[in-house]
Amino acid sequence: MKHNAQELTQVVMSTFGELLTKYIERAGISDAELARSTGVQRQTIFRWKEGLTARPRYREDVVRIAAKLRLSPEERDELLLAAGFPPEHLKPIAGVSPVEAAAGTSRIAAEQASGALPPAPGHLTAQDTAFTAEAKTPARPVRLIDHPALMLGVAAALILIVALVGTLVLRALFPQASDAPIASAPSTPAAALSTPSPAPSPTPSPTPSPAPIVAGPGEHLIVIAPFVGYTSDDLRFNIAGRIREALEAELRQAGLTDARIAIWPEPLSEADQAERVLTSAHAAMVIWGEYDAGRVRAGLTTPTQEDAYWVNPVDAPSSLPYVINQDVPRDARIFALYTLAGYYRTVEETDKALLVYRRTLAQAPSDPTILASTHFYIGLLTPIVQGYTVQSLSDAIFHYTKTLELQPAWENARYNRGTALLGRALLSLDERADLDAAIVDFDAVIRRHPNRIDPLLNRGIAYYQRNDDEALEAAYDDFSRVIMLAPEDHRGYYHRALVEIRRNSPNWTADLEQAQRLAPDFAPIQNALCWGYGTAGEAQTALPYCDAAVALDPTGASFDSRAIALAQLGRHEEAAADLRAYLAWVQQEHPSLYAKYRGPRVEGWIEALERGENPFTADELALLRRGAE
Repeated sequence: MKHNAQELTQVVMSTFGELLTKYIERAGISDAELARSTGVQRQTIFRWKEGLTARPRYREDVVRIAAKLRLSPEERDELLLAAGFPPEHLKPIAGVSPVEAAAGTSRIAAEQASGALPPAPGHLTAQDTAFTAEAKTPARPVRLIDHPALMLGVAAALILIVALVGTLVLRALFPQASDAPIASAPSTPAAALSTPSPAPSPTPSPTPSPAPIVAGPGEHLIVIAPFVGYTSDDLRFNIAGRIREALEAELRQAGLTDARIAIWPEPLSEADQAERVLTSAHAAMVIWGEYDAGRVRAGLTTPTQEDAYWVNPVDAPSSLPYVINQDVPRDARIFALYTLAGYYRTVEETDKALLVYRRTLAQAPSDPTILASTHFYIGLLTPIVQGYTVQSLSDAIFHYTKTLELQPAWENARYNRGTALLGRALLSLDERADLDAAIVDFDAVIRRHPNRIDPLLNRGIAYYQRNDDEALEAAYDDFSRVIMLAPEDHRGYYHRALVEIRRNSPNWTADLEQAQRLAPDFAPIQNALCWGYGTAGEAQTALPYCDAAVALDPTGASFDSRAIALAQLGRHEEAAADLRAYLAWVQQEHPSLYAKYRGPRVEGWIEALERGENPFTADELALLRRGAE
């Protein structure tokens, strides 16, 4: 059935903004959500809906929006036509026949040709589209014989081609005949334009690196492709060169001599092209993109992460040079440094990853997710790179706190901060405040994830360190839940046994025996058996476990436990030697915690042993068993 003229006008003449508004309202999503999922700025979507900007510049934006809004193929093609782009397929659109749809597209093309609408990049005119041709009467094929002037032009062109080929052949055979090239163009420096030229000029191409561009051994290669330009006045900008300058300055300051930046010899406009370059060049990252008078859009492609994109909007064509020379290099530094840091992290070069994350933070990223993630990874990597010291853990706690200020729902940051607080408590003389703060963080995580093992384990350890009756009961409950959730995990049995030793419960042996079956080579389990039996006065039973602990870990951490058993067996000299080895370990590994690790008390034990006395009386053993000083 044919629509009447009024219905056809209503269908064909619907503006892009009207259709977009209708489909967004029907989908029930916000402009912000649509922007996040399609990579289009929310302000741009608002301008489209309000009619402040008539049509999009990029066909791919319309296609992504149509997919997000779950449009039917007909609705998607209608939206594309309204945006000034050809449809995906030749299908009827909302009751409009192909002939009528072609008429609508012809109208759009006519408006663009007359200057009423700016030409959209990549837009095919009505004469270029297949479905438009079907709507016209086939024309008689053009014959050269019917156009004498055309025949003369073709003949002249053939003569020029023959002459050019002949000249090339002669120059190849006799290069000394002429030192002048057939055609040469003056070299153009690869520098970005800071102001628009008074007249259109060709694109200044960045000097490409020698082909093929491939990462060398041990080298981390960053490839930057020239950006595709769609400016209506033919102005072209060396965005790749500007990004390269900014990144090279950052890499120099960071001292990253194994990272090299190379300019790809041709522009890349699609993600799959960037993927191919990434693979062929063995690169760590490929930066590519496009620009017009309204925005600069860039993409980063890496082998280890999902592609990232960012858009720099341009308020007016006159501000495009400022955006390219100021905003784009800054954004490129932030995104490329952040991505490069992630690359270093995934290839386990953690020291370089930490360095580059700190360089990223120095750029003061405005994006809250990038900023929060940068703080998170600095907190994660600082103790790994610098060692688990009070200072490095304090630095980590600071950055996790900054992360949570920006992203309060990030449970991993809260768990990591709790773990860092617990670690700092164990390395501090005054540990109660950090233990309390760690328990608060673990509480929050466990409320959201009651079946996660590690938060339960660490909260139990924090309660164990508190070492009062209520805290020991809470620790016992946490470790019991770990055993219930993960009966094959030795850590639950090991830690619960330590609680039971402190509470003088007889069940500690069964827990340690089960832990030993699950992890027979875990030295702390052997040491716990040595400590448990030794402080219970069962030195003969303890000694084999003591010897096993020392054999598994000869650093000195288990020597005090074995000394307790040896002293009770009358082997005083051996006990004193073990205690001296233990103190040497404390002074080497934890010199600031000498008092916390009972250094002065151990010195008294050594003096007693040298006098031939056993310092481990029943009262002393009871104090040690309870963890009392």
